[in-house]
Amino acid sequence: MADRQENKKTVVVVDDEPIIRMDLGQMLEELNYEVVAEGADGFDAVELCRKKNPDVVLLDLEMPVFDGMTAAETIINESLAGCVVICTAFADEDFLEQAGRIGVSGYIVKPVEARNLRPTIEMAYAQGRRLAKQKLAIGEANRRLEENRVIERAKGLLARSKHISEMDAYRKMQKTAMEKRAPLVSVARAIIRVESQRDEANQAKKWLMKERRMTEQEAYRYLVKGAEKAGLTVSAFAKQLLEEEA
Repeated sequence: MADRQENKKTVVVVDDEPIIRMDLGQMLEELNYEVVAEGADGFDAVELCRKKNPDVVLLDLEMPVFDGMTAAETIINESLAGCVVICTAFADEDFLEQAGRIGVSGYIVKPVEARNLRPTIEMAYAQGRRLAKQKLAIGEANRRLEENRVIERAKGLLARSKHISEMDAYRKMQKTAMEKRAPLVSVARAIIRVESQRDEANQAKKWLMKERRMTEQEAYRYLVKGAEKAGLTVSAFAKQLLEEEA
């Protein structure tokens, strides 16, 4: 019995009609679901899901303040529930298209009958898990693409800065990552940050040489002294100088 209790799916029920909430809650409890919260509008739905993170949220479509479809979109986008099931008195093509587009996992037509509730919820929950896995996979793929982009950029910057090949730059980055026991992308981000700062200082130095007729050594001293006086790093002072003269 204890195992069965632990395996209950949690449900948030949201409908602006108290009698409907009561009926749905009773049906769900009889079907061995655990109703963890009830709400009267879309705003309640979002806030309750934030607090409870239920397996299922059962939403009325037409509600005051914040309608069910808008609430569903927020809940899905922020991953606040395992799945969203819309309760509606109608289900035309436009509704189905919109619901599918935002990621609603299922819908049930009012008046809700107990015999239809379990299969709807179980199918929606399974669909919600599939969508969640797809979302994670897409997020992971995007993360890897972004990390590869950062590594490639850092490799190019390091190669130009050190006058070495990109292959040697990549090996140097790998060696640093191993020595520091840090992810390669962290090393890459550090290189980009340093090279960007160096580039700002070089741009400011060239501007001083061109516009104020300074020698390279004079320009460098100007940047160092200006940075000390302003309590900034050389790169921060250089950036400020360039922005002021832009």
